[in-house]
Amino acid sequence: MTIAPLLPPSVLGWAIESAPSIDATSIGVVSIVVWAAALIQLAAISYWAYEMFLPARRQRYSPPVHDLGEVQARVLTVDGGGVVQASVDALPPEIEECHVISEEPIAVAGATVHVVPDAFECAATRKGRALEWARREIPCEREYVLFLDEDTITTDLDGIPDGDVVQFRERPTRSRSLLAYLAEIYRMGFQTEQLAFSRLAIPLYAWGGGLAVRKELEDRITWDRETLIEDTSFVWNAMRREAVDFEVSETKFDTQAPPSIRAMIDQRSRWLAGSQDQSGLLSSAYRAICTLRNVAWAMSALVPILVLVPFLIPGTGTFGPAFQALSLVLFGPTVLWSVLGVTYYDESLRVGVLLVLLAPLVSVLHSAGAFVGFTHPPQDFDVTTKVKPDLIDGLGSDTNTSTDTDTDAEAEIEAD
Repeated sequence: MTIAPLLPPSVLGWAIESAPSIDATSIGVVSIVVWAAALIQLAAISYWAYEMFLPARRQRYSPPVHDLGEVQARVLTVDGGGVVQASVDALPPEIEECHVISEEPIAVAGATVHVVPDAFECAATRKGRALEWARREIPCEREYVLFLDEDTITTDLDGIPDGDVVQFRERPTRSRSLLAYLAEIYRMGFQTEQLAFSRLAIPLYAWGGGLAVRKELEDRITWDRETLIEDTSFVWNAMRREAVDFEVSETKFDTQAPPSIRAMIDQRSRWLAGSQDQSGLLSSAYRAICTLRNVAWAMSALVPILVLVPFLIPGTGTFGPAFQALSLVLFGPTVLWSVLGVTYYDESLRVGVLLVLLAPLVSVLHSAGAFVGFTHPPQDFDVTTKVKPDLIDGLGSDTNTSTDTDTDAEAEIEAD
């Protein structure tokens, strides 16, 4: 039994008639490439399922143990005064110490603002440099330092789980681009795997926009290293050197989704390039897993195309029923991650239906940055621009008729 009847005869006829004539050698090369892409995706998805569903890997969120009086908050920014003010205002009143570490002088009520001196030098650059300066220069007698991005909203924070490193989860809200917002929902669906990270020897990544670290551990590990992913690099270095207790909190922090597709691609390219660059910190087995996942991410744009390959290259047994079945199995997680993301957000039915319908396109956009990160790795850190909070309130997180326009987004970015 074949899977061909799943597509209408008219569509199949058009695909077959439109397929170019390909000689045997070309078909052989294409077959190797396509099968390799499919098997890489299968291996990556299988590991994701292993993380998520193997009983020994299942892990509930860690409940709060430490009250917020034991926390010093540090908000990192370049010069986003208006965005930072909203984040500081959202901090629970129990957090009595809040420090804003900025590259430029800004005014923020309710926090102590520090400007990183131009003369300060260390191995770290950009955000890592600011973190390292703050570690050395800002006194802290609290148990934990809570690191936040300039757009992190912590309204639901009520305590800190008992861990050396505590990862809070993120919930990006729409800033401008509808497609970028849908891609963030999709990403959150995939990142339900974070539930298993406290059981892994080393978590596969960390998010520095909501990370609580014991002050003593921060001072032992430091941020003094050159990297594009200072948050993940810090955790990997810590867990390589010490027996670190890594916990995941149920609390979600709101952040801003990238304001444009271009900004999202730049962001993801930094993530992937930084991960590959720092993978030498991992054991050989973990490095292989990390590389496999990054390659699969960069190639995931091919998954929707794999379903059509048997009809675009007919007349060969290479892409018979077995491959057709495999291509549909590989496409399944694209829909699954969309559904998990909508559930994670508790989004509206309208947004959920839209994401599922656009899942092939969204998955391609989500993987575009990873592909760029592999082919043209960025050499420097770049800050994803943030939109004024009042503009976000005007847009809301639900869908509307607004489209993705880089020009409009950039024109309305706050310039402090």
